[in-house]
Amino acid sequence: MASESAVSKSDESAGEAPKAVSAKKTYSPEYLAEHRALMVRVLEEGGKRIRRSVERLEALGFYDKEGNRLKKELPADMQPGADRHFGG
Repeated sequence: MASESAVSKSDESAGEAPKAVSAKKTYSPEYLAEHRALMVRVLEEGGKRIRRSVERLEALGFYDKEGNRLKKELPADMQPGADRHFGG
Protein backbone atom coordinates (compact mmCIF):
# COMPACT_ATOMS: atom_id res chain seq x y z
CA MET A 1 0.00 0.00 0.00
CA ALA A 2 1.15 3.49 -0.80
CA SER A 3 1.40 5.88 2.06
CA GLU A 4 0.34 9.51 1.97
CA SER A 5 3.90 10.59 2.60
CA ALA A 6 4.95 9.43 -0.86
CA VAL A 7 5.55 12.08 -3.49
CA SER A 8 2.17 13.02 -4.84
CA LYS A 9 1.47 13.67 -8.48
CA SER A 10 0.53 17.30 -9.08
CA ASP A 11 -2.81 17.89 -10.72
CA GLU A 12 -1.94 20.42 -13.43
CA SER A 13 -5.50 20.72 -14.66
CA ALA A 14 -6.70 22.05 -11.31
CA GLY A 15 -3.84 24.51 -10.86
CA GLU A 16 -3.52 28.00 -12.13
CA ALA A 17 -2.57 28.68 -15.71
CA PRO A 18 1.02 29.75 -16.18
CA LYS A 19 1.48 33.49 -15.99
CA ALA A 20 2.04 35.22 -19.31
CA VAL A 21 5.53 36.54 -19.74
CA SER A 22 5.52 40.08 -21.03
CA ALA A 23 8.86 40.66 -22.64
CA LYS A 24 9.13 43.66 -24.89
CA LYS A 25 11.22 42.82 -27.94
CA THR A 26 13.72 45.29 -29.24
CA TYR A 27 14.84 45.37 -32.85
CA SER A 28 18.01 46.70 -34.36
CA PRO A 29 17.88 49.93 -36.37
CA GLU A 30 19.00 47.97 -39.45
CA TYR A 31 16.11 45.55 -39.11
CA LEU A 32 13.60 48.37 -38.62
CA ALA A 33 14.92 50.24 -41.67
CA GLU A 34 14.71 47.08 -43.76
CA HIS A 35 11.17 46.42 -42.53
CA ARG A 36 10.07 49.97 -43.34
CA ALA A 37 11.57 49.71 -46.84
CA LEU A 38 9.79 46.42 -47.42
CA MET A 39 6.46 47.83 -46.27
CA VAL A 40 6.88 50.85 -48.57
CA ARG A 41 7.48 48.47 -51.49
CA VAL A 42 4.51 46.28 -50.60
CA LEU A 43 2.18 49.27 -50.34
CA GLU A 44 3.45 50.75 -53.62
CA GLU A 45 2.91 47.46 -55.46
CA GLY A 46 -0.55 47.12 -53.92
CA GLY A 47 -1.41 50.64 -55.07
CA LYS A 48 -0.30 49.80 -58.61
CA ARG A 49 -2.51 46.70 -58.66
CA ILE A 50 -5.50 48.68 -57.41
CA ARG A 51 -4.95 51.39 -60.05
CA ARG A 52 -4.76 48.73 -62.80
CA SER A 53 -8.01 47.19 -61.55
CA VAL A 54 -9.74 50.57 -61.50
CA GLU A 55 -8.53 51.31 -65.04
CA ARG A 56 -9.81 47.92 -66.21
CA LEU A 57 -13.25 48.45 -64.64
CA GLU A 58 -13.45 51.92 -66.21
CA ALA A 59 -12.43 50.50 -69.62
CA LEU A 60 -15.14 47.83 -69.34
CA GLY A 61 -17.69 50.56 -68.60
CA PHE A 62 -18.56 49.50 -65.07
CA TYR A 63 -17.39 52.76 -63.45
CA ASP A 64 -16.80 56.32 -64.59
CA LYS A 65 -13.79 58.50 -63.69
CA GLU A 66 -15.49 59.73 -60.51
CA GLY A 67 -16.06 56.17 -59.26
CA ASN A 68 -19.80 56.05 -59.95
CA ARG A 69 -21.08 52.63 -60.95
CA LEU A 70 -22.57 52.73 -64.45
CA LYS A 71 -23.75 49.17 -65.00
CA LYS A 72 -26.31 48.23 -62.39
CA GLU A 73 -28.23 45.50 -64.19
CA LEU A 74 -27.56 41.89 -63.35
CA PRO A 75 -26.50 39.31 -65.92
CA ALA A 76 -29.35 37.16 -67.29
CA ASP A 77 -28.46 34.14 -65.15
CA MET A 78 -28.58 36.27 -61.99
CA GLN A 79 -31.96 37.88 -62.65
CA PRO A 80 -34.77 36.94 -60.22
CA GLY A 81 -36.58 33.86 -61.48
CA ALA A 82 -33.82 32.92 -63.94
CA ASP A 83 -33.40 29.25 -64.69
CA ARG A 84 -29.92 28.58 -63.30
CA HIS A 85 -27.91 25.44 -63.22
CA PHE A 86 -24.61 25.37 -61.37
CA GLY A 87 -23.65 21.88 -62.46
CA GLY A 88 -24.11 20.37 -59.00
